[in-house]
Amino acid sequence: MTAFADEGSGPPVLLSASLGTTAAMWQPQRELLRARHRVLSYDHRGHGGSPVPPGPYSLADLVGDVVALLDSLEIEAVDFAGVSLGGTVGLALAAGHPGRVRSLVTVNSPVFAGDPEFWRRRAAAVRDEGMGVATSGLLGRWYSPAVAAAPPVLVARTVSGVDRLDPEGYAGCCEAIAGTDLRAVLAGIRCPVLAVNGLADAVVPAHHADLIATTVPGARHVALPGAGHLLTQEIPAELHELLLGHWAGATERKADS
Repeated sequence: MTAFADEGSGPPVLLSASLGTTAAMWQPQRELLRARHRVLSYDHRGHGGSPVPPGPYSLADLVGDVVALLDSLEIEAVDFAGVSLGGTVGLALAAGHPGRVRSLVTVNSPVFAGDPEFWRRRAAAVRDEGMGVATSGLLGRWYSPAVAAAPPVLVARTVSGVDRLDPEGYAGCCEAIAGTDLRAVLAGIRCPVLAVNGLADAVVPAHHADLIATTVPGARHVALPGAGHLLTQEIPAELHELLLGHWAGATERKADS
C-alpha cells in the first residue's frame, strides 16, 4: 500500500511530492497546515516507503495510487497540492476523477514531457549505473542559487535522500513522465486551479504554468521571483499563504454555486 502520513484535523488536504523526493519534502507545509487541516502526504510508488513494482509506470498508475489511498481512508475529495510530478498527478486526477479534487495547486509542474527521450535515457541510466546518475548537480537544479550556496538541513537531507531511492522506482516514474501529455484534457478541468512557478526554476519552464492558467477555465497563475524548483522548502511561509488563499477562494466559489 502507498506510504503516507496523516496529521492534524479539519478539511482534508493532500500533498504530492516531486520525482526523487518523498512526503518529507513537504515538512514545512505540514507543520504550518496541520493546526487547521487534516494533512495527508504520501510517497509515489517506487519512492520512500511505498512499494516498488517493476516499471515502466504510467501517469495513470500514479493517479490510481492516489484514488486507492483516498478510498482506503474513505475520503471523497481533497484540496490537492503537488510539486513538479506531484502537480502533474493532480492535474490528471482532476481531469479523470473530478469528484476527488475540490481544488488544485500545482507548483513548477509540467503538463507534458518536453523531451520524452531524455526521461527514457535517464530511466535506463539509473537502472544500469545506479542513482548517482540522477544526483549529479541536483542541488543547483532544484534550488535557487542563494539556497544552493548555503543549503539548510532540510535541503541537504532532501538532496541526499535521492541516493537512497530504489533505482527501479525512480526509473519507473521517469518513464511515467516520458509518456505524459495532458494538453488535451486541461480545458475539461472544472475545479479551481492555481499554477505557481518559481522564476529561478531550472527544471520546469515557466510556459507550463502559463499553459495551465490559460487553458483550465478560471485558473490563476502566480510567478515567484527568485524561487527555485522545490520552493516548498525555500519560501514555505509565502507558499502557505498562497495555499490558504486558494482554498478559501474555492470554498467561496462552492458556496456561490
